[in-house]
Amino acid sequence: MKKFFIGLLKGIGYFGIYFGMQLLVTLVYSIVGIIPIAMKYTTRYRNVFEPDIFEQYMEEVIQVVAESAMPAVIISGILTIGLLWLIFVCRKKKFTQEICLRKLQPARIAPIVLMGLSLNVVTGLVLSFIPEEWMSAYEESSSLVMNGNAVLMVIGTTIMAPIIEEIIFRGLAYTRMKRGMPTAVAVLLSSALFGVAHGQWVWMLYAFVFGLVLVWVFERSKSLLGNILLHLSYNGCAMLQMLIPEDASETVWIVTNIVSVVVAAISIFWFAKIPKAEGPAVETGTATNAKISESVADVAEVVVENTDEM
Repeated sequence: MKKFFIGLLKGIGYFGIYFGMQLLVTLVYSIVGIIPIAMKYTTRYRNVFEPDIFEQYMEEVIQVVAESAMPAVIISGILTIGLLWLIFVCRKKKFTQEICLRKLQPARIAPIVLMGLSLNVVTGLVLSFIPEEWMSAYEESSSLVMNGNAVLMVIGTTIMAPIIEEIIFRGLAYTRMKRGMPTAVAVLLSSALFGVAHGQWVWMLYAFVFGLVLVWVFERSKSLLGNILLHLSYNGCAMLQMLIPEDASETVWIVTNIVSVVVAAISIFWFAKIPKAEGPAVETGTATNAKISESVADVAEVVVENTDEM
């Protein structure tokens, strides 16, 4: 039970570092952007709290906060990776080894990329069956995030987010949880944390399911590179879909959805047929204890031999 809580606390701790850094950067970035707006309104109007004026003020503030989302993801991601690297250096541990950042077998690249691209479209297809009144908050949140700078949006969504989220949720949270609890529990808890990190309940739901897929890929490939590639492909597909004209015919979307479902099934089957990579992606607590016991036994044997010689 002690190992269980240690693993759980470590997983939550790494999530806390990720979430705390993102919250701090977002807060600082937003305040820097809001100050000029506040100064403009206080100098222009005698009473900023008049309903019409305050409503206009809040619209500008919300816009600034929304525009800070992508810069915050990029900056907080870089700072978080730097902080984690420093922590492991101070503990005299190799960061890339601790997060299972290993070489990915070339045979896995194509099915992983196809899986990410197709699953994103399949996710959109599933969401289309959710009642419209339930989707309003989700669409509002999405529009706020997607209305920022296009370049920053691509960098933040398709590059930085997949890297930092895979380091935190699979490379660190999942691996530490698995050392102290059954694998199934670690899978569910780490995926739940991944879902919670996405905030809005629709995002939380499909992020949880996607988290389960990511752990499966992680365990079969034994490399965090596979997860980053899958996550990058998944998020990148959302950017690619923005290139489709809004007035595209319904036939285009039907064909896209059908092809995506077929490709998703083929890529998952293809990836599953590739032999599982050798060596554990995560060293469990039992394996660690066994190694320690073996080392102790070796030392004891040497001591006994030396005693006999004396």
